[in-house]
Amino acid sequence: MKNSVLAVLCLATAIISTSCAFNKQKTPQQTNSASSATTTTSPSPTLEAQPGGIRVGQAVGSYTAKGEVVELKYAYAGRAVRFGNESIVIFLTDKPIPSDKVAAEVKEPAMLESEQIRGLEYVIDGDGMWVRFHPSQYQESTSNKLKDYKVEGDVVSGVDEGNDLSSGKYSRSVKFSASIVK
Repeated sequence: MKNSVLAVLCLATAIISTSCAFNKQKTPQQTNSASSATTTTSPSPTLEAQPGGIRVGQAVGSYTAKGEVVELKYAYAGRAVRFGNESIVIFLTDKPIPSDKVAAEVKEPAMLESEQIRGLEYVIDGDGMWVRFHPSQYQESTSNKLKDYKVEGDVVSGVDEGNDLSSGKYSRSVKFSASIVK
C-alpha cells in the first residue's frame, strides 16, 4: 500500500511539473494573444505581420517631450479633412483607443486632447506631413513624408525618426502599421 501511494504521488508530481514547464514555454505571441483576449477596449493587432515585423494595429518605438519618454504601442488611422485637404490621420498611442471610438477620434482627437491617452498625431496629405505631440501640443510640419510610408489597400505603414533641431526637447523614433477605419 505504501509503495502504491508513493507511486501515485510521483506520477502526480511528474504531471504537475510537465504542465508547469509547458505553460512556461508559451511564445510571446501566445502570451500576447491570451492577454489581449481579455481586453475589450481595443481591437487587437492582427497576427499578420507586415514588412519589418510590425502587426497591423501596432506601433513600436517612443517619443520624448520635454524630457519625458512615452512608449508607443498602438496604431490607428483614418481619412479626414484637415487643413482643408483630404488627409490620412494616424495616431500612435501609449494606450488603446476603444474600437467604437476610433472613427470619432480621427475626426476630432478628443481623447488625445483631454490627455486620456498620450501619443503622436500625424496628418499626411499631398503637401507633406504634420505631427503633434500629445499632451505637450508641440507640433511641426514638413514637406517630407514618413520614411517607408505606404498605403496598401486599407493599411498604412511607415517609420518616423524626427528631432526638433531648434530646441532638442522633442524627438521621436517609431515604426507602425495601422488599418484605416472607414
